[in-house]
Amino acid sequence: MKALLTTLMMAAACPLALANTDFKNVPPPLQKALHGNALKSAHMEDGVLRLHTSKAEVSELVYATFVFHNICGEQWMNPQQFVQFGLKRVELLNADGSQGFAFDARGDVCEQMGQLGKNFRTFIGQYTVKCTAGACPRP
Repeated sequence: MKALLTTLMMAAACPLALANTDFKNVPPPLQKALHGNALKSAHMEDGVLRLHTSKAEVSELVYATFVFHNICGEQWMNPQQFVQFGLKRVELLNADGSQGFAFDARGDVCEQMGQLGKNFRTFIGQYTVKCTAGACPRP
């Protein structure tokens, strides 16, 4: 009984944690793909999706895993819908915006990664730049 009560309480708390993400101009299907990543905000403008996490630091592994599962995974599951998002770039920054990474999502980058069967971290790294002081250089 205690385990059931704990599970129900955790399930009830989950939507509250998700509700705290500030979404601006992010299509609802993409919002769904972004849930559960400790995101404080997600804003999309001119094809650039800028995300701020509540974490003090964004590691390269966390970033690559995020791109693989939440960005490319969304394209693989819903390719026609993904094209409509007009996504060109994904920037994931830490809590204060001082550090992070940006992924060039133009064209068929995710599609290539899904077909190659290569190490996803290496592949994503080829399309990634480091962000510092709140700025992400353009490729």
